[in-house]
Amino acid sequence: KRRWPWIAAGTMAGGLAASLLTVSSKPVWEGEFQIVLSQKQSGAGGTLASLAASNPMLANLAGLGGAGGNSELETEVKILESPSVLRPVFEFVRNAKERRGLDVSELRIADWIKASLSVELEKGTSVLSIAYRDTDKALVLPVMQQISQAYQQYSGRYRSESISNGLSFAKDQVAQFRQKAAASNRALDAFSIRYG
Repeated sequence: KRRWPWIAAGTMAGGLAASLLTVSSKPVWEGEFQIVLSQKQSGAGGTLASLAASNPMLANLAGLGGAGGNSELETEVKILESPSVLRPVFEFVRNAKERRGLDVSELRIADWIKASLSVELEKGTSVLSIAYRDTDKALVLPVMQQISQAYQQYSGRYRSESISNGLSFAKDQVAQFRQKAAASNRALDAFSIRYG
């Protein structure tokens, strides 16, 4: 009871400071979207992964542990939030802020990714949530579109690499089987000449 003036003064000072901070700070705008990452499964690894997913106890006994697919998705997330994929988006943001008269000479891509982007894999799924925050409301939507395009280009680049690798493998296999077929035909001709 004796210290109520101190408590009241502290409460009023805190409220005044919070009000000033709220009025003086710029609002932060956020945009968010989600993408589904596909897990690449090949051959026996895909079969083992599906068996491990259906029976976790058997997977633990076999030493599979079910962590392979998750670590693959985490690797994909790290690639998608890396500067090599996001550099065009960063350059777009930097140019837009520079056109608005802001000093961006000290802005670095790693700091920008850490401060403005949130890239997280939803727990237990292959869904990736991407959020972008900025004090410039007009910049949020174009940046989100740029991020989406950057991820699509990365995905397309991976897909085209995968297709070209598959085509080169198929061409090598065709060449090998042509050689085997020619050798078999020669052996058949030699056999038919020898034994009539």
